Amino acid sequence: MSVSDIESPLHVGLSAWIIQDGNYGDFEVGQEAKFALEFYSPQDLRTAHRGPAFADRITASRYRVQARVAFSGPQAWVIDTGRFMAFQQGEPPSHASVGTWMEGTIYLGVDPFFYFEELHRIAGMPLLSYRWVVRDVMREVTPWVEVKDQSGRATRKRDEGKEAFVSAAKTDAWHDDEGHGHYVLGLEQMAGPEGP
Repeated sequence: MSVSDIESPLHVGLSAWIIQDGNYGDFEVGQEAKFALEFYSPQDLRTAHRGPAFADRITASRYRVQARVAFSGPQAWVIDTGRFMAFQQGEPPSHASVGTWMEGTIYLGVDPFFYFEELHRIAGMPLLSYRWVVRDVMREVTPWVEVKDQSGRATRKRDEGKEAFVSAAKTDAWHDDEGHGHYVLGLEQMAGPEGP
């Protein structure tokens, strides 16, 4: 598949702590960047019968996907949606063997550092870094609500029923939402996948 075959933009989530950790600077519209994609699935992806591969955006940086498992190892696994490849750090589900088709909903995000610092060294790990141009920055303004964690302590989380974003020229990870900001980057793929 050539870069010109890829739809634009791809919407990818970014938590402020990833910038605060020092692995990236703030992102701004028009900037070129290079990073891999990480996925998270609130419920394990289910086995699908076959392709075709696809990634349909639901909202923000959440996608409904049907993807082939491109790599599976004890430290991470990789899915190929036909539009992008993304990894999840950690032991894969028992049914996620290479070549298996999977389906479900994922959150798609910027690699915090797992791939470029460590996972790219694993034997058989596919090339996963892409070169991007940031076309949009959207800052999350979804209100916070107080909830109890499993230990009964009060904590805050976003009110998912009132999800909202505003357009921004750039991220400001140290100040937006008192340092707890979350963003969605609209990305145009320029090249990749390639090494870190």
